[in-house]
Amino acid sequence: MRPVFRSIFILSALFIAASCSPRLTVMSFNVRQSHAKEANPNDSWSNRKEACLEMLQIRKPDLVGFQEAQFKGQWSFFRDTLATEYGSVGIGRDNGVDKGETSGFLYKRSVFTLLDSGTFWVSETPDVPSTSFDEKYNRSLTWGLFKVNKTGKRFFYFNTHLGLTWTSQVKGVEMIMGKMKEINPEGLPLIFSGDLNTDISSKAFDGLKQIMLNSADVAPVTDCVPTYNAWGNKNKERIIDFIWITPDIKCLEYRTDTAPYGGHTLISDHYPISCILRI
Repeated sequence: MRPVFRSIFILSALFIAASCSPRLTVMSFNVRQSHAKEANPNDSWSNRKEACLEMLQIRKPDLVGFQEAQFKGQWSFFRDTLATEYGSVGIGRDNGVDKGETSGFLYKRSVFTLLDSGTFWVSETPDVPSTSFDEKYNRSLTWGLFKVNKTGKRFFYFNTHLGLTWTSQVKGVEMIMGKMKEINPEGLPLIFSGDLNTDISSKAFDGLKQIMLNSADVAPVTDCVPTYNAWGNKNKERIIDFIWITPDIKCLEYRTDTAPYGGHTLISDHYPISCILRI
């Protein structure tokens, strides 16, 4: 085969492979922890849990990472109610079993096969429940290694909820980037989602921007809606929830879901965000 025809053949094969790659919907959702004392009783977990479930059942994400979901009552509610369709990975960040919030995720078993998974704490002692980097609360990250059933392509997914202080954010992202190299030595495609408690201009993301892309910035269809809605307080709205991707992942669409569900204008103090990706 002549070189020019060989090149055309290879490019055609790559185009066909990309076009056959499935469109995967990945979501990140801070559900607002159930122990909070809400000013408006309508915002209590008991009054909005079915609305949160309705959102998931309507949007049908292939993979969804949670933040602030209390293991007992919130995470267990989603996990058990959706167990027919979704597999799950998640532990309580306060004892590594079932206490406190989780950074767990649900994934469609029809779309993905889970090959490996784990959780570490975003601290100086990542192997045990702990807090560090001047942060008040335990912060954990749950990850999974997946195979896309249709193509056999493997990728990693990381999901977390960063701390509230500047130091915990800077040190936390540095620590997470180190874990990415440790857990993913082959450099497979990687998705990193979460409530990161700071906006895109933060210096905490300087290093991350060198290796990953903010999906909202690169998607041809996107928005710039504040992801933290502060229960409707316009003065406190911010974009602090993100889905980051490595450059070998194509983002077709980014969306901040501001729709009402179950009779609730707001189902959390954060809007769910999602991306349509091709890996």
